[in-house]
Order: sequence, then structure tokens, then C-alpha cells
Amino acid sequence: MKLKFSIIIGILLINFSVLSNESLLNRGNGSEPDSLNIHLAEGLNSHNVLRDIYEGLMTLDEKGLPIYGNAISHSVDGNIWTFKLRADAKWSDGKSVVAMDFVRAWRKAIDPNTAAPYAFLLNNILNASKIMQLELPLSSLGIKAIDDYTLQVDLVQADSAFLEKLSLPIFYPISSIETSNHKIISNGAYRLKDWTVQEKITLEKNPNYYDYSQVYFEQVVYWVTENQSSELKRFRAGELDITESIPDSQISWIKENLPQQLHIAPYLGSFFLGLNLNDENLKNPELRKALSLAINRKILSEKVLKTGQQPAFHIVPRSLSNKSLGKTQMNDSDRVKQAKTALKKSGINPQQITIEILYNNSENQRKLAIAVAAMWRQTLGIRAKLLNQEWKSFVVSRKAKNRQAFRSGWIADYADALSFLELFTSHSRFNFYHYSNPKFDEIIGRIRKESDNTAKFLLIEKAEKLLLHDKPVIPLYYYVSRHLVNIKLLGYTDNVADRHLSKYLYRKEN
Repeated sequence: MKLKFSIIIGILLINFSVLSNESLLNRGNGSEPDSLNIHLAEGLNSHNVLRDIYEGLMTLDEKGLPIYGNAISHSVDGNIWTFKLRADAKWSDGKSVVAMDFVRAWRKAIDPNTAAPYAFLLNNILNASKIMQLELPLSSLGIKAIDDYTLQVDLVQADSAFLEKLSLPIFYPISSIETSNHKIISNGAYRLKDWTVQEKITLEKNPNYYDYSQVYFEQVVYWVTENQSSELKRFRAGELDITESIPDSQISWIKENLPQQLHIAPYLGSFFLGLNLNDENLKNPELRKALSLAINRKILSEKVLKTGQQPAFHIVPRSLSNKSLGKTQMNDSDRVKQAKTALKKSGINPQQITIEILYNNSENQRKLAIAVAAMWRQTLGIRAKLLNQEWKSFVVSRKAKNRQAFRSGWIADYADALSFLELFTSHSRFNFYHYSNPKFDEIIGRIRKESDNTAKFLLIEKAEKLLLHDKPVIPLYYYVSRHLVNIKLLGYTDNVADRHLSKYLYRKEN
């Protein structure tokens, strides 16, 4: 009995020492990552981990701005970009990172067999579109290794956001050795140590990283924290250094009791409710209009969410579009009246339909879905059925043909309206709404080619007006980033991209 008791005490002491270890960083990460394959990962929780274990030609600084990563310089001649790579960059197995590793990775990204959801970001590289349409071989992609440390990229047209895009996972290199989700050879500040599904992902310092001596934490653990209330409790208990989010219902208590730990900041993202335009009822434009008008966005932002989100009447955040474009907000009585008028025009009997709202397993998402459902029932008499799923299942389910309404939204991959608008083009892999409008596609094509900002903003406005008229989605609010951060954790800087690489973080000395 004494032996058993000693073993139990020993285990408790070991666990306590792990949690209190100054060289360990514990991060809440929301849902279980859908993948750690740079070509297949979709969710932000996957990208958070990938930014720690990989590094592209460009990476991000503490403010979320692009800086050189595996590249040390670049030059531009017309549409030809030439990058010089650092000679001291290594893979986690000790082999050098060379230009061919980028060629291999980018070719795989646009290979139709890969089915990479972010492959469209490479469309501006010479021949990429034709390769994805099986008109040319992979070898014709406009990227070549001049030598081991010189990479040349041939673009179709100028792209002012190209350097920023190069910090995204889809542009990372891959090793010549085949890997899997749980066995990864990477080139970032950290490498994968262990992945316990639906619990945590453990990273350890990459001993072959060129800036190894400047990385403070020996290990980083990304915890699955789908329940925000539980995540708050873990933060208060000292088990987490950074939370993925906060429970909106407890914002008043948090502001009063944890003001120094609370970080709420502007975020380049929009939240909207996706609508399946192939659904028998939702293909009716007047019904979609009624559903949108029935939602009081001010109540959602101020009474349901309560953490600084702004009501959204557009898809593109105003900072990336024409700020002079007025809101479509109206007084409540007019809004309700127009919603009922639109429902009457639809010819649909509200008592004969039920609309399913699909959302991922999150306390905040549940509250939002309940509020939207209540507004539809109160204003229109339409009932909603709520269905929640854990993230991995949700990512698959939202693409199904029998979906109706589902939580959706977008965080800018780069600071440009196109990062939002391209989602709705007919062939976008993120067009879960089955929206297709040739006129919209044509405008997006013109935006891609336009170099004059004034003309570009006018085209963006036209594209948005089409989307707001056709309503493949219902904009609800503009995101803000919401985190709790350990007061002893330094190097954390709020930024509109809400990207915080672990290699910049360190603890305050006692």
C-alpha cells in the first residue's frame, strides 16, 4: 500500500512539475486540427501549429507582418521574382532546405490529385491554372531552382500581396522524404513531438533551426479547447498561458477580474451565415432576403456576443474596401416590415418549412445559432433545427449537398479584399454555398488585374453589391480577436492578423 501511495504521489509531482515548467508554453487552440498537412489543412487551429513547425520563404514578425524566413533577399524583374535562400536552413532531420524543396511543394499544391483547398492562391504563378485543369504537366509550373539556394518564380501579373502570401502554409516547402500527419519532417522553430487526438499536440524545439538559440520555450503544447468556459477555468488554474478564445457570456467578469490578461483587438475577418443555394427552399431569393432582414445584428453584437464585434452588413471588412460605402442598417420597424414583405413575396408558408443551422461544437457558436433561430421564429414564424458537430466533422459536413444554413466566415489570408471575394467564384473550393454568377466571376477577374487602387475599389464595390443582392451568405458581424494571455508572458503583440508565433514568446524573469 505504501508503495502504491508513493507511486501516486510521484506521478502527481511529475504532473505538477510539467505544468509549472518555465520552459513549457501551453496554448489553447479551440477545435481539433483537421490536418497538419500543409496542403490539406483548412482551419485556423491547424495553421496555428503549422506556423510553428514550418517556415516559408517569408515568415511573420511579432506584429504579424511579413519578413524574410527561409529567404534572405529577393529581386523583381517584371513579373519574375528571384529569391536567395539562407544556406543555414535545415530540416528537422538535419538535411539542408534547398530551392527544390519549394518546387516540389508548390507542384504538389496545384496537383489536382492533391485537392489542396488553398491551391487557388497559386493561380497567379505561370501555368498554374492550366495545370489544375489538366491542360499542362506539373513540370510547366512557373517555378524553378536555379541552384540549391536560388529560386525563381514567374508570375502571370503583378501582385502587391505576393510576399505576404508566401508566409502562408500552402507556400511552405516539403522534404523529399515522405511524411504523414503524425510523422512530420519540418523546417520551423519547432518540430512535432506527439499528437494525442482530441487532447493535445506537443511540439519541441527543432535543434536544427537556424535561429535555435533565440527560441525560448523548449516545448509548446496546443490543447484542444472547444468549450470556452472550461478553457477559462484552465487559464485561471495556470494550465494555459494563452486561450484560443473567451466565453462571451463571462466578458463582464473577465473585464473586472482579469483586465491585464484580456486582449481584444481588431481582426481582419467577417462572420457570416452560409446558405446552400441548391436547397429547395433557400434557392428562393426572397426567402434569403427575409432571413437576412429578420436578424438584428446589433443585438447579436451587443447582447449575445458582447466582446466588441461590430455588426456586419458587408462581407469585406470596411478597411479593405471603400469606406465611404454606406451601411445598409435601418430602423427595426422598417427592417421587420421588409422581412415580412420579402417572405410573403417568396410564396413560402413559414409553417411548412424548417431550416437546419449547422455549427461547430463551441459554446459561443451555440449561443449565436440559438439567437438567430429565435429571431427567425419571432419575425417570420420559421422554425430552425440546430445541429452541432465537432470541428473535423463540421469541415466535411458543410460541403454536403443536403446542408441548408451553416456557420461560416473568413479570416483574411492577406490584407486584400480578394481574400474574401474569391471565396464566391464559381470554381472556388471554399464556395460551399453553390453560388455561381458569371458576372461576379468576370468582375473578380478584372480586380485581379487592376493596379489602380481607385478603379480597384470601384470593382470591389460592384462585386460586393452582387453578393449582397444574391445572398449566398448573410453577413452578421466583423471579428475581433479575443484571448487571455498570462501576465508573465512577453513577446505577445496584438495584430490584425491575430498570428502569434511561439518562437517570439518568452517568460518574464522572476
